[in-house]
Amino acid sequence: ERGLVHIWGRNDMTTTQRMGISWIVRDPDGRVVEEHSEWEMWPYTSPGDDHGFIGGRFNLDKPGIYTINVGLSMNPADPELVDSYYGTLCTVAAAVPEPEFRGFGVREYQPV
Repeated sequence: ERGLVHIWGRNDMTTTQRMGISWIVRDPDGRVVEEHSEWEMWPYTSPGDDHGFIGGRFNLDKPGIYTINVGLSMNPADPELVDSYYGTLCTVAAAVPEPEFRGFGVREYQPV
C-alpha cells in the first residue's frame, strides 16, 4: 500500500498570512520514507480560512507504527512555528492474503 499526507492549516490571525509546513514521516525502523517542506503560493490565506498541504506518496510496506513530525509556520522572512505534532501517523498490520493462502494455516507473521 501507499501513503499520502494531506494536512490543513488554519489562519486564526486577523490579517492574511503566508503559511508553510514541514514534515518527516518515518517507518517502523526509523527510516525516513517522506520529507516534505513548502510555503504556500500567492494568494495567501485570509483570516479564518484554511490551506491544504499535500505531500508525495510513500510506501507502507512494513508492519508497525509509522510516525510523523510536523510543524506549521507563518511568515517565511522570519518563520514562527504556530502548531506542531509528533507522534503516530498510522499503524500497518501484516495480513495473510485471502483467500489464496488460507489453506497454509498461517497464524502469525514474524518479520525477518
